[in-house]
Amino acid sequence: MATESPFVDQEYFDRHARAQALMERDGLDALVVSEKNNYWYFSGLISYQLDHIQRPQICILPKSGKPLLLVYGNDKAKAKALPWVGEVRAYTDVPFPQEMIAASIKEIGLGESKLGFELGDDQRLGIPVNYLSGLTEALPKAQIKDGSAALNEMRVIKSPREIEFMRKACEISVKAYDRCLPKLKPGMTRRQVADCLYIAMIEEGAHPRHPGFLMLNSSTRYDDRVYNKGDRMIADFGACYEGYYGDITRMAIFGTPTEEHKRDHETACDVIDLCFASMKVGTPLAEVSRVANRELLKRGYEAVDSPKRIGHGLGMSRAEPPSLNEVETEIYRPGMVLALEPKVRSAKSAVHLEEDVLITDKGQEFLTTGCRRLDVIN
Repeated sequence: MATESPFVDQEYFDRHARAQALMERDGLDALVVSEKNNYWYFSGLISYQLDHIQRPQICILPKSGKPLLLVYGNDKAKAKALPWVGEVRAYTDVPFPQEMIAASIKEIGLGESKLGFELGDDQRLGIPVNYLSGLTEALPKAQIKDGSAALNEMRVIKSPREIEFMRKACEISVKAYDRCLPKLKPGMTRRQVADCLYIAMIEEGAHPRHPGFLMLNSSTRYDDRVYNKGDRMIADFGACYEGYYGDITRMAIFGTPTEEHKRDHETACDVIDLCFASMKVGTPLAEVSRVANRELLKRGYEAVDSPKRIGHGLGMSRAEPPSLNEVETEIYRPGMVLALEPKVRSAKSAVHLEEDVLITDKGQEFLTTGCRRLDVIN
């Protein structure tokens, strides 16, 4: 049976090797992941069950060797066909037999081991929390540890293939906006605008099952509110391609832009450019908020309150570590992809624009362009 993963086999072998080195660093004997994206990241198993909370999918990756997968029965054949996966154990249906977790861990020799779970601030379990207490009772000599340090480190640095998918997601996002824009006119509802953008993302190559996300003027309530002449439309959205996101924000004016519209827009673009110039390998991420605030205050706008962020990591989630704020401890490293979105606020308005940035060993690179264009919708 052919695998459905968009990655070559070596991608998963490399991920497992990196994770195993991090386990050694962190004193862990295995990682046990169940959150949708973490599971997908390590298993490569594309499954409808990833969105089914009653049918958990679990990957147990030991410090040496291939991972063991716990899967819903219908996925067993697909899972066993994955060359980077070791043992596969399947359950029949709901209710999930939670004792299966402890039995599997014990049977592969990890019953007295240090097990890393998704317990940190930037992680989430894909199983009920009471499963952990059950596991503690079933394996009294095992130690339940936080595996977040290794998981975050894995996900924050993208591989060349991941970056390739993210370039495509960014390209789809930009093209979708350009495809949608000529179809907009004053008097349209937010629902009509949302429909137009989602359809455009699919037409440009996003997957129809999950094309991406969209906020219009800071809201996902796509209702019958109308855009009238003089209104700003701020579209914060991004296409999803092969499970990886782009994330851009664009501003358009219905009717004729005012001088205030033009000034706010120009300021947002200028701040993005200044921030981009500061995003150098080895520099603390925390500095970018200070760069933005200095320029905003100089131009008479409000500073961004700490620890409010002006950007974030991007990847399999549309927002993931690290954060672009003054309390972030990370430095810029090659392989990071970051959404840069400094807010421009005054007593009368609040706008922001957003571009995606790739950090490379040769410098920083915009993955998206076009926010400097202030579009007019007539």
